[in-house]
Amino acid sequence: MRVKTEYVAGHVRLPAYVRGKSGVVVGESPVYPFPDAHAHGVEAADEPTYDVRFDATELWPNSADRAFVHVGVFQSYLERLE
Repeated sequence: MRVKTEYVAGHVRLPAYVRGKSGVVVGESPVYPFPDAHAHGVEAADEPTYDVRFDATELWPNSADRAFVHVGVFQSYLERLE
């Protein structure tokens, strides 16, 4: 999966350092109200979050040690790689 690069005004629960980066989904949570929409008064369906595993060198190519970083990402912020 790849994290979308969309930017919205205000606070969102998507770390900027994963935007546009590719990772592997290794887990899924039950559906939950999408807080980024609800906080801005936007109607949105409940959705799951995915535990996405990123290679640290994908996130920080010039300074990362060999490691994996796991980030919980709401479904709305993900797109399939083709």
